[in-house]
Amino acid sequence: MSHLDERTRYTITVEGTIEPTLADWCGPLTITTANGPDEAPVTTLSGITADQAGLVGIIRHLHGLGIVLLTVERCALPQAVTA
Repeated sequence: MSHLDERTRYTITVEGTIEPTLADWCGPLTITTANGPDEAPVTTLSGITADQAGLVGIIRHLHGLGIVLLTVERCALPQAVTA
């Protein structure tokens, strides 16, 4: 079964800190920053994308800004969103 065209929640972890205005460009994303294991800042972006094409757009935008991706994780949607 293909999940390419389904709304899905993703969590993207990047190296360093990013501007909160990036959340506006990428859609309704939550941005949090914390220190990683080596005490360097790590930023997490999380939110729901319309489909995988939306996720790819976010990743390409981050790449274009020179932001280093650490992880991309697909997460389960809450029942209220999937219904």
